[in-house]
Amino acid sequence: MVAATEIDVVTDLKRRIVEGLAILTGEGIMDGAGHLSARIPGTDTFLINPRFPGILADPDDICTVDLNAKRIGGRGPIPSESIIHAILYRDRPDVQSVVHCHARYSILVSLLDSGLIPFSRTAASFDGVPVFPESHGINTPALAERFIRSIGDKAVALLQGHGIVATGPTVEGACINGLNLEKASQDQITMMSFTTPKPLAGRALGQSNERLENPYRMWPYLLNKHGIRPRAAIKASIHSLPEGEHY
Repeated sequence: MVAATEIDVVTDLKRRIVEGLAILTGEGIMDGAGHLSARIPGTDTFLINPRFPGILADPDDICTVDLNAKRIGGRGPIPSESIIHAILYRDRPDVQSVVHCHARYSILVSLLDSGLIPFSRTAASFDGVPVFPESHGINTPALAERFIRSIGDKAVALLQGHGIVATGPTVEGACINGLNLEKASQDQITMMSFTTPKPLAGRALGQSNERLENPYRMWPYLLNKHGIRPRAAIKASIHSLPEGEHY
């Protein structure tokens, strides 16, 4: 028998995936293709939206998949690139959520010799963005093994001429990493129209894991912006830091 607490965790994750899909679509980095997943804590399984536009997914549509990228629950079909998620959960215990989508400006940056230049705080926060040098869909074990070696221990990766993969310690954190990568890419393409972006001097590399685990400003803003929850419910869910504390 499945414990009630485990059912509650899965139900909550499914809701958060659906919210994340709505935000990624509303922010314009996900279209009819793309997928968002979350590891089910304490198991060798994860949840992912099925192979139709994510914006149309309801919690009951979300599928359960094992680390061999085989569907074990839900109606499906699952995305052909589910193996991206499976191999990250298999090899990266720090990863709790994964986004793959075809973000426009990130694709353009993936085709530049420079890749993403750490010219701003947002761009520098990733501490390096590897470029997977193949445009094929990552839908075979061989391609997945090459991809996992390419991303290494980084939070995000560009897929050359294809899209992005963003990870995070939470569903919300993975989505924010994907949104920030696209924002940095758009800013870089804009700057390149009139100057050559240069790495930010004296920049602090890396990002705060706590900020991604509890994005108490950006995520509520996005939930409200896209009308995903009532304002009162959003405000009630915020866990701000105590006054005077920061990360």
